Amino acid sequence: MASLLNSNRLTRGAPCRPRRNARLVVRATQSGNYQSGSQALYQSAPTTGRAKVLQLLGEGLGLYNGAEQFEPAVKQLILENPTVAPGSFAVQLGQGTWQVFYAPHISKMSSAMSTQFTPIQYRLTGTALVSNVKYNSPLVGDGWLSAGGTMARKYDDAVEVSFDRFWVDFGADSLRADLPADAAKQLFTPDGVVGALGRAAFFPQLAVFPVLYLDSDLAVFKFTPLDSAIACHRVA
Repeated sequence: MASLLNSNRLTRGAPCRPRRNARLVVRATQSGNYQSGSQALYQSAPTTGRAKVLQLLGEGLGLYNGAEQFEPAVKQLILENPTVAPGSFAVQLGQGTWQVFYAPHISKMSSAMSTQFTPIQYRLTGTALVSNVKYNSPLVGDGWLSAGGTMARKYDDAVEVSFDRFWVDFGADSLRADLPADAAKQLFTPDGVVGALGRAAFFPQLAVFPVLYLDSDLAVFKFTPLDSAIACHRVA
């Protein structure tokens, strides 16, 4: 500061040298903070799996437009898992709404069925779990496939999901976020029929998910039957 003041101080009779106007370039980062041009220029690229995943999410990539970019980042993310015994902390850290951004088996299923499933969201409140999946198909239109139940620790490194309510909503704007438990058990209603079919097709043996990565913003689970990762991030 002293050198700046001295450079601006004019002595009597001394010529004044004109100074060029300095321009400060600022750039906004994804977090909303601003950096000077030189700081942004020399900022290093993300090196951790977590930073790479968050950068890709910030760029708007997701389940159907970022599989190739997410694959190496998610593999690195799993190797850097910071949570010991993640199955024991999944309920505690998992409160809120999460959205899937990487799931190779779903992408392959979408291709085979000519149907997209996005967004795929999970909402955990206490141990109560609700899954809402939007589908879009040129044959049957769009709507929502939903299920409700619970999630709990199974092992130190795995959780168990148990769904007992299943329902379908036709139309993109028709989602019912949850369904009362008794509605799914009334057999002579559309919800009752869907609920009975869902419970018949739900196998508890397939409901155990190893937790490969877990922190307060990101999680990766393993869908064991297809040896496929399911990566999601907190959205609310």
